Amino acid sequence: MMRQLLEILRQYRFIDRAILFLRLFVGTLIALHIIDKLQTYNFVLTGYPALLFESSWATFVIFTLLEAIFAVMIILGFGTRFAAFIMALGMFVEIFIVYPSLGWLGVERQILYIGIYVTLIVSGSGRYGLETRLDRRHKKSQF
Repeated sequence: MMRQLLEILRQYRFIDRAILFLRLFVGTLIALHIIDKLQTYNFVLTGYPALLFESSWATFVIFTLLEAIFAVMIILGFGTRFAAFIMALGMFVEIFIVYPSLGWLGVERQILYIGIYVTLIVSGSGRYGLETRLDRRHKKSQF
């Protein structure tokens, strides 16, 4: 019985590696998206909505900065569930508030991101996340 349990646990180590890959993959995609937004700043700013502030420039700066912070959090595996939840919420805002006239085919990128973020919300950072490492050290110091 114990051997079977250990074998099952060994098999699930691949899931942690898959989560690590997913975190690195989506974090890198977000970083590339931010770089693209900054390179085409003038073009992006003309169509950027002013959601929370009076000017679209302030909204652009704050949202881009938050995207960068959450991308780093996802890559490091620190606060992964929180960062993925906020990013998924941002995608819902894009779909239903910013771009409602595009229809479902115009927002397929956002829908794909939502799927990735929901996966990260469910799985968390996995074994190879900074959050898990810090939690293990904290638990060891208690005993």
